[in-house]
Amino acid sequence: MHPVRGTVQSYAWGMIGSSSIVAQLASKSSSIVSTQPYAEYWMGTHPKSESYLIDNDQTSLKSYLNVDLPFLFKILSVETALSIQAHPNRDRAKILHEQNPQEYPDDNHKPEMAIALTKFECLCAFRPYKEINEFIQKYEQLQVLCNKNLSDQFSNAMNLNVDLSIQQSLLKQLYSNLMQSSPVVISQCVAAHLQLISSTTDSNVELSRLFERLNNQYPGGDVGLFSIYFFNYITLNPGEAILLKANIPHAYLHGQCIECMACSDNVVRAGLTPKFKDTATLIDMLDYQPLTIDQTKFPGEKISENIIQYDPRRISNIDDFIVQEIKGNNGVINAIDKPSLMVIIQGQGTMNEGKVPFDEASVYLIEKQTSINFKANTNILAYRAYSLI
Repeated sequence: MHPVRGTVQSYAWGMIGSSSIVAQLASKSSSIVSTQPYAEYWMGTHPKSESYLIDNDQTSLKSYLNVDLPFLFKILSVETALSIQAHPNRDRAKILHEQNPQEYPDDNHKPEMAIALTKFECLCAFRPYKEINEFIQKYEQLQVLCNKNLSDQFSNAMNLNVDLSIQQSLLKQLYSNLMQSSPVVISQCVAAHLQLISSTTDSNVELSRLFERLNNQYPGGDVGLFSIYFFNYITLNPGEAILLKANIPHAYLHGQCIECMACSDNVVRAGLTPKFKDTATLIDMLDYQPLTIDQTKFPGEKISENIIQYDPRRISNIDDFIVQEIKGNNGVINAIDKPSLMVIIQGQGTMNEGKVPFDEASVYLIEKQTSINFKANTNILAYRAYSLI
């Protein structure tokens, strides 16, 4: 095994200074800047930010392995909301890359998984349609943005229990109208909705406070604010996960997490961001299937005393990555037939019969067909990513 140095992405939404787990990882190789946002820590072979072996003359991970890893492993420290977004499937990724390689730098798909390290807030997937309809009927500004007649059609379709495909088609039109409304109308509706939720006792207090918080982060009338009434608002507890297949809408809002994905940096955005927006593409590609909060969560499976495994193959055809959560004060990390990356979030001790000391905020490459035994002074929390393809 080899110690590894990942790379930091200092996006504006990241947590500031040493409050960030990303900063703690970065501190292994550089001083922490107290005013800098530390958003993401990348571990892998993606050309945007390759990782390097610390004990091998700073050799790049790709050069050492002589192959690209099929996954990209990250830590995220989220202070303010990320964009309303989704990731394309393989076919669309190739088309987007050919059409606009600057904004879509990879021709690969990007399914991903997030595992909470702290309380982690996010939006994920379209809500059950009954909930969406209740919000649209309740809030006048949603009817203005989505179109009143279309809103009534959606409501009638639900009441009459028409075919789900028809309901999905109507929802797509509603969300399209919302996201493609003129900036002037959006600003007016945001202002009117803020006045409403601040001057009345709203039964949806949690969402009202979220709307106000997101408006403070993205002032001036951001169209993405109203997506909280369309998507599930979820708070994950540490160890809970979500699996984001292609085309599932989502936005990370606050907290810190492990993230693992196919090796790609393709993101289609349409709100809550100053970055490039591709609203028409997002609307066309989204999966409009309604999901409950429980359906969006992805439970791990205990495979040993120390290891919980999050394997997307259990419920999907995603085979680009598997993540293991490792806990305890002593145990064995199983050998696999592929190289893997492991990050120590907390704890210190030794591995390999006391020969390799470790402490928190450390990253290691574990060679293929190599098992690791560990003994920690305090219970460790570590995550290991690998792929069998």
